[in-house]
Amino acid sequence: MIMMVLNKNKLKKIILSVIAAVVILGGVVFALNKNSSTSTFNLFDAAELPYDRGTKENSGYVALTCNVDLGWETEYVESILETLKKEDVNITFNVTGKWAEKNKDILLKMKKEGHEIGNHGYKHLDYAKLSYDENLEQIRTSKKIIEDVIEENTKFFQAPAGSFGEGTIKAAKELGYTSIKWDIDTIDWKYREQPDVIINRVKNKEMKDSSIILMHPTNATTKCLDDIIKIVRDKGLKPGKLSDVFIVE
Repeated sequence: MIMMVLNKNKLKKIILSVIAAVVILGGVVFALNKNSSTSTFNLFDAAELPYDRGTKENSGYVALTCNVDLGWETEYVESILETLKKEDVNITFNVTGKWAEKNKDILLKMKKEGHEIGNHGYKHLDYAKLSYDENLEQIRTSKKIIEDVIEENTKFFQAPAGSFGEGTIKAAKELGYTSIKWDIDTIDWKYREQPDVIINRVKNKEMKDSSIILMHPTNATTKCLDDIIKIVRDKGLKPGKLSDVFIVE
């Protein structure tokens, strides 16, 4: 009789332990499913996310990138090139294929003066809304146009407005590109006549080793580019190209 009571008590404990384990396991599974369902990156699980900073540790550089895409900015490119030459700085110009078609001489001048050329797609569209095939066509078309002019492979792709979709990243990766964004936006396209606003924005951002600064050729940028370069140098870092802050095969 005593043995039967003990066995019953032992069996009861085992059953309670199993029930507790099931409840705990169920809670863990629910939490994981809940977290995964609210993740903003589910669409990109099969591809690499665009980088907002370089991958080199202790690179000693901050990458300056200048997007040339819509055409109205072309008149300011020469002034930017003059400032960069004066400051002895080489940066990355991300250009659209459509712009490159119409401005081959300027594109070639960028390359000859030591600047790096990145791919900004063929047209300035919302690439996140394009299908994979449409992304592939836009990026590949731009790649051919740019590389035929500079006679060098392009390594970096930046979608217009930083609008990356799953198809954008997949297409860029298939074409051999490292997809990039930025962590310091001058918003100079908005403050085209306000260089002081741009300077204060850059000063107030958390600039780090391998940070990426986004610029455009605007009137304000021509007037404060030397200030931006000074801000980088005052941080003990060197202004440079994307290839200075990325490890690219």
